Amino acid sequence: MVSLSKQRYSGNPFRRVSYISPIDEILSIAFKQTANLRMKSSKRRISRVEKISIFEREKISSLTLIISQKLERIISQFPWIENLHPFYGEICDLLGNIDEIRRILGRLGGIEKQIKELEREHVARLKETDHPKEMAEIRNQANGRMASMVKKARGDVNYLIRVIKKLKTVPDFNVDYPTVVIAGAPNVGKSSLVREISTGKPEVAEYPFTTKEIVFGHRDIGIINIQIVDTPGLLDRPFRERNLIEKQSILSIRHISDIILFMFDISKDATISLEEQFNLFEDIEREFPNVPIIRVLNKIDLLSEEEITEGKSNLKTQFQITMMDVKSLKPLIEEIENIVKSSVLQTEKFKEILKLTISDEFLQPEEEKIDYKF
Repeated sequence: MVSLSKQRYSGNPFRRVSYISPIDEILSIAFKQTANLRMKSSKRRISRVEKISIFEREKISSLTLIISQKLERIISQFPWIENLHPFYGEICDLLGNIDEIRRILGRLGGIEKQIKELEREHVARLKETDHPKEMAEIRNQANGRMASMVKKARGDVNYLIRVIKKLKTVPDFNVDYPTVVIAGAPNVGKSSLVREISTGKPEVAEYPFTTKEIVFGHRDIGIINIQIVDTPGLLDRPFRERNLIEKQSILSIRHISDIILFMFDISKDATISLEEQFNLFEDIEREFPNVPIIRVLNKIDLLSEEEITEGKSNLKTQFQITMMDVKSLKPLIEEIENIVKSSVLQTEKFKEILKLTISDEFLQPEEEKIDYKF
């Protein structure tokens, strides 16, 4: 069995996993290539029986080698599970199951070893007979036992194919770059803010645990790249209303959140009451206890001076902004950059530069598990 690489990959570690062959395809290729083998001529004089014996051994060994290489390829492509960043560990656990993946890779390694044991066993039996028909029967028995053993991994390999498909198709996230998460009620202006304070065109993609789109952009401060993220459907309603999957997805975001920018909207356009917004703020404060939170009052162009003053006093907002006036965003941007600069100087994690991603697919029903007892 090939050892899993302990290298920390740059980018989404699961993108390193290329095509995974289904079990039926592995067997089809192995048997087809083995069937195409032709008896080789020998430089030394040997009997016809010996030639047949050598040829039958080559067929068994060829089948073993092809199957083993295919299984090794599946195993070796997967990133070293223990070295996954906690964010990717959570993502992997949500879209599949880390423990199950680990068990499956172990079972595939076990099958590979047993295939090689079968090869040794049947090659040894070939040496014990001088009858071509018996040799062919021994080879057929080896083929049948190997195929039967490998077929038991069909469900496991299908599971890996399904999970890796989810983990690979993701927009770039860099778990080691500073990340600002925008939170607040629906339609409070989160996505608009991401677009305004991000350099370049913000990317839009589906988060793996919600049908809504995630919007994220980047802002450069010298050599430092800040990621600014809006996660609709996750941080815009009370946690008590969430299912287990949503709560776990919020936990994954916790691993990459360096700053939370919470936006309030007290204008006539607000979708939920001020009390509900403040309860949501307190929920997020409890869920992200070690993350600095910046309070922002948005849509001040729709408010009177008195309403702005009252809102600032009641909500203790540090910044009052409107997307209608880009200049109002300047102090907020400066504060974000100052916090990031300070964090980069003091935090160990920012010494690593890796680009990672989030998947765009939903959980699918788990396939029936197979019990491997050989």
